[in-house]
Amino acid sequence: MAVYSAAVVVERASKFYGRPNKPDFKPVLKDLDMVVERGIIYGLLGPSGCGKTTLLSCIVGRRKLDSGNIYVLGGRPGEKGSGVPGPRVGYMPQDIALVGEFTVRDAIYYFGRIYGMEQKKMVERFEFLRTLLELPSGGRLIKTLSGGQQRRVSLAAALVHEPELLILDEPTVGLDPVLRERIWDFLAECARGGASVIITTHYIDETKQAHKIGLLRDGQLLAEDSPEELLRKFDCDTLEDAFLKLALLQHDMPPRRRPTLTSSSPDVIPNSAPGVDNLYHSRDDFPTITSSTDVLTKKEKSPKDSKRLSQSRYKAVFIKSIQQFSRHPGGLIFSILFPIIQVVAFFSAVGHDPRDLHLAVVNDEASFSPYGLAICRNSSLQPATQNFKDDTCDVYMLSCWFLEEMEKRKLYPTPYNTSEEAKTAVATGRLYGAIRFSRNFSYALGRRVAEGEVEDDIVDDSSVNVWLDMTNHQISNFIKTQLHKTYESFTRRTMIACGRHENLIQIPVHFQKPVYGKSEPQITSFMAPGILITIIFFLSAVVTSTLMITDRLEGVWERSAVAGVKPREMLNVHITLQSVVILLQTVEMMALAFAGYGIPSEGSKLVCGILLFLQGICGMCYGFLLSVYCSSHTMSFFVATGSFYPMILLCGILWPIEGMSTGLRYIALTLPFTIPSKSLRDVTEKGASITEPSVYHGFLVTIAWIVITLALIYLRLRLKKT
Repeated sequence: MAVYSAAVVVERASKFYGRPNKPDFKPVLKDLDMVVERGIIYGLLGPSGCGKTTLLSCIVGRRKLDSGNIYVLGGRPGEKGSGVPGPRVGYMPQDIALVGEFTVRDAIYYFGRIYGMEQKKMVERFEFLRTLLELPSGGRLIKTLSGGQQRRVSLAAALVHEPELLILDEPTVGLDPVLRERIWDFLAECARGGASVIITTHYIDETKQAHKIGLLRDGQLLAEDSPEELLRKFDCDTLEDAFLKLALLQHDMPPRRRPTLTSSSPDVIPNSAPGVDNLYHSRDDFPTITSSTDVLTKKEKSPKDSKRLSQSRYKAVFIKSIQQFSRHPGGLIFSILFPIIQVVAFFSAVGHDPRDLHLAVVNDEASFSPYGLAICRNSSLQPATQNFKDDTCDVYMLSCWFLEEMEKRKLYPTPYNTSEEAKTAVATGRLYGAIRFSRNFSYALGRRVAEGEVEDDIVDDSSVNVWLDMTNHQISNFIKTQLHKTYESFTRRTMIACGRHENLIQIPVHFQKPVYGKSEPQITSFMAPGILITIIFFLSAVVTSTLMITDRLEGVWERSAVAGVKPREMLNVHITLQSVVILLQTVEMMALAFAGYGIPSEGSKLVCGILLFLQGICGMCYGFLLSVYCSSHTMSFFVATGSFYPMILLCGILWPIEGMSTGLRYIALTLPFTIPSKSLRDVTEKGASITEPSVYHGFLVTIAWIVITLALIYLRLRLKKT
């Protein structure tokens, strides 16, 4: 067979010679090659699920056969320079496969640019197709059109570049009969001009206008001939009757004896033995897509033409991505404003001291005074005064000073009469803690300081008893810290009033000026580097995985690939645009954190910015990883959410990794932002440079994650052809 004389040839790999044990049986069904000559309309008929769409995917090089060969326009689909997939084929899939944010004109121009058409030619073809197919206004968005209108735009996108081979998967479904007739007339004109047309449809009557018909059922090509010849051979008045006779003949044969045309899984070609009886599957069995890259016949284009087409494809995909992004308000808000909202929410909600904390106070010392509790409001009272005659100190109502210092630290006393009442108020949740001063508090404290060694009852009376609600870890620890600071300021004030050294009765541990940071550090300074990294990482991951999976599920990536767009071109454009967005997000967050909220900035802001930017790139690569391994948005969100919380909990932002077990600590150190968070913190608070190990280790971990995720993506694309 001269395979190059036809536009498309699908060769079977095995032959069927009839039923055994019946030598007088003459088979009606023979193993057929599918041949589509140049300049004809080939109607491929068959019920839903028989394999029409999958066969077309094999013809355009998006899937491979288990056995047999396909030749398209003189070569195998996918061979270098063949133009299949590419500009020699016009392909309209069963799904709409258009970007919803495109206008009608954008959709036509997008494919025109992919095919390298000049602007003037695209305008001419658009006007022609708009009239032919009665397209809506060029400024209408695809997502606002009806289903029938969208199908007409999809058909126009396949016709825009006047291809040699036109493959249309049910293009006339839901169209007006008059328009359907006009489309068939146009296809006949294309065929007279030398183009070959393969069209699938379930309107069997309309295929009478085809030059040749192939009848497909359960993956088997039952017959292939002109409509008139099929009617003559089977002595029928209609093609439906002919199809029915063939179907009954096929049905009567044992399944294992039927000749089959099988297709592999969409990912790889299995190493199966010949003769495996798998039927030709429908497209519904294949959730993902592949590309064929086997090279049989070299038909190289000139480097100049290849470069020009590549530039056209890059331009088309770049404009597409810009239009998708700019016409999607939710995406714009999410990408631009979400980092600002997150940073503001963090600095507004985290790290501030708790407010309005009320403690129950039982002040027996004041209660038994002549003025009662009101004595603490007497501004003329001096609880501690120095006696210069005998160099002693007279103390009186020191509990009032203690309560004053406590209020300065935002702990507000609520008076109670007894300890039992105070503890009951804490138990019922009305207050956070209870404090009691003994009746002889000042006297006992004075003796304890002056004499040093005193009776046990003096020690008890000079102590401040505290009961706290420890179920709230942060608040209870804050109250404990503030009460210790209250004691320090209270005793310092008392000693100064008595003419003694202010640190006389402080605890014998004195904290000097810290090596790094402030004497009273803020939790926000510690958490901010990690929070900034996690925001930009997961924001990039979510945006990338969402966009890529959307394009794939809507068929945009598949149709673009059939038009000739290579996966690396789609990825390169997305990486470029997403990098610009990540750069903007980095600048936004750094401006808010450093200028707006004043987190420490001892080191180079440029180093901080580069590390944050690389973390965004790392998140983007993680999003790519999710998009190629997850088949749906739901699965992607499950994986993203499932990985988000373990990373946050283990990265040392919420709890130091020193508090984890040894094995878990090693796991935490391998996460993408555990070490980078510490590196960023060392730059901001310690002023560390990029040449120090604590900093460049963070860069190395980030780059390692980028390389590893890209390698996994490449492995998936290489082995699974996704």
